Amino acid sequence: MSKIVKNEYLGIPKVDSLKVRIPLKALTNYHKSLDKTYIKVCPVSGDIELDSDGEPKVNKEDLTCFWIDNVPLKLGIAKNVVCGNTRKDYLYILINSKHTLSNYFKGIDKENLYSIYKALIDMELISIDWDIFLEVSIPTDIDIKIDYELKLDEYKEMLEGCKGMTKASTDRDKGYTSFKKKRNLGISWSVRKTDKYLTNPYLKIYHKGLEMQFNSNTFYESHLSHYDIKDCFRIETTIKNKTHLISLNKALKLDLIKFNMSELMELDSDKLKSIVRSSVNCHLYPRKKSLTMFKNKQRMTPSDSVMFSSLLAFIEDCKWTYMQVEKVMLSRIENESSKSLTKKKLKGFYQDIIEDKNYTVKAKNVENFYDKIGWF
Repeated sequence: MSKIVKNEYLGIPKVDSLKVRIPLKALTNYHKSLDKTYIKVCPVSGDIELDSDGEPKVNKEDLTCFWIDNVPLKLGIAKNVVCGNTRKDYLYILINSKHTLSNYFKGIDKENLYSIYKALIDMELISIDWDIFLEVSIPTDIDIKIDYELKLDEYKEMLEGCKGMTKASTDRDKGYTSFKKKRNLGISWSVRKTDKYLTNPYLKIYHKGLEMQFNSNTFYESHLSHYDIKDCFRIETTIKNKTHLISLNKALKLDLIKFNMSELMELDSDKLKSIVRSSVNCHLYPRKKSLTMFKNKQRMTPSDSVMFSSLLAFIEDCKWTYMQVEKVMLSRIENESSKSLTKKKLKGFYQDIIEDKNYTVKAKNVENFYDKIGWF
């Protein structure tokens, strides 16, 4: 199938994943296989304890796992979680956008959440009315995502701009971690398991096209193959728990009262975007409107300008091949290091010529992304 559809939710913030906590007493019934395994949680906050792979810690190896069209759906019970002056037993459900299948890019809104709820009911995993489900469910570990598009060279330059403006720190919970490999390319700040989420929330930018190609290709081919996502990338931040959400509610005027699933699903795009914007500005210095590669190429040094003009003249006026031009222009350079650097620069200029790159436009595209995420 030809990839003809663009991600129609570009620039729109959505809930991407979350953990749902439901008091067992609120359920009319639940699947009895869940009694076999208990999820470990922090006894005070109720947060799920995760192992080094980001998976829930369990007392037994066989964490109860069900499936929605080959997408794993994990559930478990936590016993004696502190709730005010009492202790309660809870059912935890780990939900993510893949459970919505072809509606993946839409994220988890009220409509998509209902489809997941309906699957839970149809599989007889839980029995509870929809309205009660929304009212009693407490969301934690909430990932808010926004998808954007940039050409790969623009995307790389955007990452460099973020690196250069990251607030300096030797603390592992601060600063950035960049990843540059075949399977993905991006940058993250803080760590998912941080206890400093109020001042240093987890934030990540990664290439969704590469991630789908190498890490989720089966899901992509099954449900999203009509989408063209080669230039799609994602920024996402995590609301760690209720304490974190209460803090954001006060700072950003989210107008939450009960902090339950019903209220989370009612948050509009402006409020969700303000959460991402707040996270971005926790980690980055006030923005300087300067980009290295693109703006440097707009203002070449005299020697680079001569090199570029010569290359252009040989190729367009003399109709030489690139290999002919390279051989001539490198012939009088004896130092191997200088020759290698010049060759690399020539290849870069040649790529610019055949792709007809406009660096003024590319610099503007990157600046526009910074504007959109609210980095001021």
